[in-house]
Amino acid sequence: MFIAGPDYTGRGIHTGYVSGSDDGNIDEGAVIIEGFLPEDDPSRRRRSRAESTREQRTREHVQRLIDNAITLDDSAVRPIPFEGDGDEENNGLEGAQSNSSGRDDGEVGKSDNRCWVVPLLGLLIAAGIVLAIALPLSMRGKSENEAQDAKASLSDADCLPGEVNVRFELAKSILSSITSLDLLVDESTPQGKAIRWIVCDDSISVELLENQDPVSGNLPKQKHGFRLGGDAGAAQVIRRYILAAFSYSTSKVSPWNDSLNFLSPDLHECNWHKNYTRDNFPYGDFDPVGVVCQIELGGNILLDDYQYPVGSVTVNIRIVNDLNGPLPPEIGYLIDCESIGLENHLRLTGPLPQTMGNMSGLFSLALLFNGPNFGGKLPSSLFQLKNLKTIHIQSISGKVWSLPTNAQVGDDTQLERLVLRNIFAGAIPSWIAKLKQLQTLNLSMNNFQGAIPEAIGDLSSVKYLNLMGNNFTGAIPSSLGKLPAIEVLNLRNNALQGELPASIGNLRTLQLLDVGSNELTSTIPSSFANLESLKYLVLESNRFNGTVDVLESMKNLTILLTRSNSFSGALPDGLFSGTSDNVVADIGDNKLTGELPTSFANMSNLVSLIGAKNSFADSTTMKDVCDNTTLLVMDCDACECCEVCCDGENDAVCDFQLDAHTLLGYDCGAWLKACMKDEEYFAEAG
Repeated sequence: MFIAGPDYTGRGIHTGYVSGSDDGNIDEGAVIIEGFLPEDDPSRRRRSRAESTREQRTREHVQRLIDNAITLDDSAVRPIPFEGDGDEENNGLEGAQSNSSGRDDGEVGKSDNRCWVVPLLGLLIAAGIVLAIALPLSMRGKSENEAQDAKASLSDADCLPGEVNVRFELAKSILSSITSLDLLVDESTPQGKAIRWIVCDDSISVELLENQDPVSGNLPKQKHGFRLGGDAGAAQVIRRYILAAFSYSTSKVSPWNDSLNFLSPDLHECNWHKNYTRDNFPYGDFDPVGVVCQIELGGNILLDDYQYPVGSVTVNIRIVNDLNGPLPPEIGYLIDCESIGLENHLRLTGPLPQTMGNMSGLFSLALLFNGPNFGGKLPSSLFQLKNLKTIHIQSISGKVWSLPTNAQVGDDTQLERLVLRNIFAGAIPSWIAKLKQLQTLNLSMNNFQGAIPEAIGDLSSVKYLNLMGNNFTGAIPSSLGKLPAIEVLNLRNNALQGELPASIGNLRTLQLLDVGSNELTSTIPSSFANLESLKYLVLESNRFNGTVDVLESMKNLTILLTRSNSFSGALPDGLFSGTSDNVVADIGDNKLTGELPTSFANMSNLVSLIGAKNSFADSTTMKDVCDNTTLLVMDCDACECCEVCCDGENDAVCDFQLDAHTLLGYDCGAWLKACMKDEEYFAEAG
């Protein structure tokens, strides 16, 4: 068993250290002796002898038929009686011989030949017919048997020593629980290739199969085994077969760029990875790519199970490695696997296998930026996995994915984070409200349509809800006001209509509300005065009207984007007075009037103020704002001190606006924990 050290390269001779060894030497128990092919293959001789024996048995059988036909009984060959012999009934062979003394030898010979010619000719003709029928049938049977053997058995010459076909039959009996026999015996399939690798080339599996207990039928145990799979030898054969089938299936057109040690017959499957250095989830600079096993306590990376049971297994191929072809259904039986991460494989194809609902140990599934032909309906069984906490599927474009129409979600489902971005369509099914442990629901930048279901309001644990960039229509459901833990609510860039529900004012934990770029009308509800935790409010590009007086009660407000509405009246005096954080406001293109609040004069934290295309009046406060504000854009007639101002409708300065995506971190990479260091959830939008 190896625990990776700081110089471990993942290939060749390991420079890491061995647990329990201070000198860095490899434990004797961790060495695997490579298999070899003998100079003379006795199994080939056995096969030749078997073929010779089959042909010899056929010839002997035909000869026995001929022999039996000639010597069936004496009467069958009794000679024709002579004239004057007397008693025909007593005229046997002996009588004929005793009476022959009175005749010439030539006559006797002539008479004997006449007696035997007819029976012998008949027998020879019968024998020819038997041979003509039996030999072709024998050869045809031999040909058919050979064809069947070629399909269902293996050539000893191509395999590691031992009882190859016995191993093959044993492997079929073990693997038929997850793969049909038709696929296993067909060597053109990924499954057929995988079982042949197990039986012929994989020294670890061969040793297990060759040492089956004759009494119990069990294979030898693994040293310690895996937390979920146990220590049974059959579990290791199944695990190596699944990973081999995965390798063959995703090498449909061409091999991977890097084999990552897959199909290494003398390496434990926990060593089927290589190290890459990159700043990325989940391992930072030390990023083993491939099959990664860890000890359950402490998180040390294992290369085998010789001293410790394996606690967790990850299939982490989040590099450009050109996996091509579909994921095989066998991947769903990798019960030891806790995490699957596949990223940037542009030639992956097909949907996720329905069998993935069998992955009882799966904790995380991440499929990011894969090929345009990879996709389909998500298996409903995924949402029944009790240990699954994260599903993240995201791409730029390609085959459309969809959520299952129905899913039997149990009360014990632990899913906490569901991120489906860019490539999903259809409607949000009502069963999604049964995900009671869900904390993050990000369905942004898709083509979901229809109304936002009222049932979403039953997501009692959700903290982050992002439906930005879809085609949702209708009103914002008032049930959203029942989300007791919500911190981020993003409904931006849809086709929502109607009023802002007053119930949203009940969300005392809400920190970000974005309903920008919709078709919403009416005023800001007075209940919004209760949003004491709100820091970021985006109402831009709608048809709101009325005053903004209620904003004065939002003591933690730091970013306000209300551009392109019909808000009127003056800004309240206490606006932004309750925060010491940097303040950014874009209130341009409205119908606001009056002077800026006097409190703005002393706000050293007012970083940006965009107020052009309003009806503000110039004032002494404006001069102080000019001195303190980094970015200030106002109408020229309201700000004599402004270096940049809006001078008429055709002035490009008038249309300058702040970008909500940049301000709020919506463009952050999905793999980053946060764009804004003090806010974990805002980065989820990326």
